[in-house]
Amino acid sequence: MKLIVGNWKLNPPTLNEAVALASGVAYGLKPEHFEKVVLLPPFVFLEELVKRFKHFQWGAQNVFWEKTGGYTGEISLAMLKDIGVNWVLAGHSERRRYFGESDADVNKKIKAALGADFNVIAAVGELQQGDHADEVLASFKKTAEGLDSFSLDRLIVAYEPVWAISTTPGAKPDSPARSNQIIGELKHAAFKMFGESSKKIRFLYGGSISASNAPRFLSEPYIDGALVGGASLKADEFTAIVSRS
Repeated sequence: MKLIVGNWKLNPPTLNEAVALASGVAYGLKPEHFEKVVLLPPFVFLEELVKRFKHFQWGAQNVFWEKTGGYTGEISLAMLKDIGVNWVLAGHSERRRYFGESDADVNKKIKAALGADFNVIAAVGELQQGDHADEVLASFKKTAEGLDSFSLDRLIVAYEPVWAISTTPGAKPDSPARSNQIIGELKHAAFKMFGESSKKIRFLYGGSISASNAPRFLSEPYIDGALVGGASLKADEFTAIVSRS
C-alpha cells in the first residue's frame, strides 16, 4: 500500500477553509483510501480537524524534542498526543533552509517522537540539481543515527530534493527513474545501518507531485509513497493522486 502525505504548510488562512479542504478530500476518497492518507495542517487547526474528521490520520508539520520547559513557541509530543495526533514531520527542507535546523536537530526530534510511539516522516534532500547522492546519503545517515531498530516500522523517510519543491522558483519534478535510484541507495544505506530491520522503513518521494505525474513515481519499485505539497491544497487534485496510487 502506497502512503500519501498531504503537507498543507502555511495554508489555508482560516479554520473554515481548512475544514472545507478536509471535507473536499473526505468526499473524494473511497473508504479504503483513508488508511493510506496522512494530512499535515497548521498547528492551530489540528485539534478541531481531529475532532471533526476522525477517519483521517492527522500529523503535525514540526515538533520539539523536549517534554516541557522554557521553549517559547515550541510544541511538544505530549501536547500533540493529548489532542489525538500521532504523526509528525521532521526535517522538512523549509525548516532546514529558513530556520536553520540541522541533521542533529532532526535526529533528536525523530528519537523523541519514535520513543513516544509516534509515526515520523523524516525528510532529506539536496539543495542543488545534479549528482548529489552523496549529500543526500550523508544527511540521511546523520538523521537516522542511533535509532532503535525496533521502532523502524514507524519511520518514513521522504526524499524531497529542494530544487523540485513547487514553491522553489523554477521548480520541476525530478525524473521518476532518478528518484527511484536515489531512494534505492537510501534503502541500501539503511540496510547497512540497521540490517533486516531497515526493511520496515518506508521511503517517499516529494517535489512537485501532481495527479498527472504521481502514477509514474508510484510505479517505481523503491518508492513507497509520496509527500505532496501544493497539490494537497486542491481537494480534487489530491484525491486523484490518492486514487491513482
